[in-house]
Amino acid sequence: MASLSEVLSTAVAHHGAGRLDEAEAIYGAILEQVPDQIDALHLMGVLILQRAVGAVPADPARVAAGVKLIRRAHAQPGATAIPDIAANLGRGLSALARAHTLAGARTRALEALLEAHELGLALTPADRLTLADNLSLVQAVTEAEGHYRALLAAGPAARAEELPARVGLAKLLVARERRTEALCLLDGLAPPGSPQAVPNAVAQTMAQGLRAQLLMTSRLQDAAAALVEMESAGGVSADLRHLSGMLLQVQGNIAGARALYAQALALEPGHAAARLAHAEACLRLGAWRDGFADLSWRWMRPTAPRLHGTFPLWERADQDVSGRRLLVWDEAELDVLPHLARLLPRLRDRGAEVVVEVSPGWAALLPTGPGEPLAGITVATRGTDAVRADLQVPLQELPDRLSLWGAGDFWTGPYLAAPAGTPPQPFTGRGVGVAANAPPHLAPPLPPGVTAVPLAVPDTNQPEAWGRLAATLAALDAVALPAGPLAHLAGAMGRPGVVLVPMDADWRWPAGTERTPWYPSLRLVHGASWPASLGLNLESPS
Repeated sequence: MASLSEVLSTAVAHHGAGRLDEAEAIYGAILEQVPDQIDALHLMGVLILQRAVGAVPADPARVAAGVKLIRRAHAQPGATAIPDIAANLGRGLSALARAHTLAGARTRALEALLEAHELGLALTPADRLTLADNLSLVQAVTEAEGHYRALLAAGPAARAEELPARVGLAKLLVARERRTEALCLLDGLAPPGSPQAVPNAVAQTMAQGLRAQLLMTSRLQDAAAALVEMESAGGVSADLRHLSGMLLQVQGNIAGARALYAQALALEPGHAAARLAHAEACLRLGAWRDGFADLSWRWMRPTAPRLHGTFPLWERADQDVSGRRLLVWDEAELDVLPHLARLLPRLRDRGAEVVVEVSPGWAALLPTGPGEPLAGITVATRGTDAVRADLQVPLQELPDRLSLWGAGDFWTGPYLAAPAGTPPQPFTGRGVGVAANAPPHLAPPLPPGVTAVPLAVPDTNQPEAWGRLAATLAALDAVALPAGPLAHLAGAMGRPGVVLVPMDADWRWPAGTERTPWYPSLRLVHGASWPASLGLNLESPS
């Protein structure tokens, strides 16, 4: 009778000669008799891997079956004496990660590569790059940064991965508000097509696009040059047209930006960033219907989860909400509630039972008593009040659901107010509200004899401070504020004044006009700084 060693040698000979069926049968017979036989576990796993990887596409389940056997071999006491086991486990986990990636299962791909890393198995530069990218996607930013930097320090061994790693690290740094570091990583890249350039058109295109985006805040000519290099690397694309539109937008050419965003969408209709940018440009230009229809594309951003995923969404304007309990919520931006709370009574008038969920600060300013603008609206304080509803809708999507397409639809009168009896911030004489702690070059030029009353946005969990802010606004003669939450609140209360609107303001502030249909009491001035005179009429009754 043949010994185990002889039987194993026969199987290995079949395996090496490509007779995989014969080898598999012998490995299987050995494992039936000795389930933890280290060589049979290892080599049977390798055989299954070879078959699985050879299939097109590779079946993740078959690859995983091979890895499972090699993993069992690696756990045996004698595994350290057989270096091939660790090497093949690393190769198997790498193959498993690739199979999961091709199948769209990025989380499982990440798990496979993390296992290899935690076991101390050697990672190829390509696997380390995949690991870093997937760690970045799940917000494991410290670990991702470490792997990206390891690739950048690897030298010639990781030359093919160096540029993608540089781009991945730069994206990660941007997400962490480390924009200067990100730009340093991308500045000085060799131009596409030059002898020094890495021959990776996709990474070159991404690098120049991200570099252009970072440069738009300070170095417009360099940003334009980066877009030229982006086109040289990758040709005309939706990303290129989107970024070119962004460059025009920061220069104040909203109409030109809108046209480029439209070109991006013609090339790639599902380009979420271009779709949202196009919507916001339309809104700044007064193309309300086109803009509001696409504003919901903001949810396609990976960092924008909906708060109330358990409630059905009110999705269409023709969907009847009469008699339904409708939850409306204000999202994270402080501008949303003061801008669009005006629309809540329209839902009430359609017969809906309206519940609006807001932060404690904004809750203090919603006048819901009998005869008040928001009478009949139920206010739920976020983090305190339990909410139940039949349907839900984000506040920013109400214009689309209510089919509000004309400028005359937006204003029916003030709709936010200070709680009764709340004292204002004390000041003497005629007072004009200004932004607290504004740098000197952004201080508005007030007329002589006027008191500048500093205003600041309180913490959202301090309702008393919000009430005092609103009471102060009500007592002022006027405001001179930059576009933002304070200006929205002043406008929502019907307070007179002037608002400084930067060229790249968000969609709530119209471009190129002195008046806004959202806030008839406010006059707009456009630019990076205040004009020499505000033209405030402080003789008018406040």
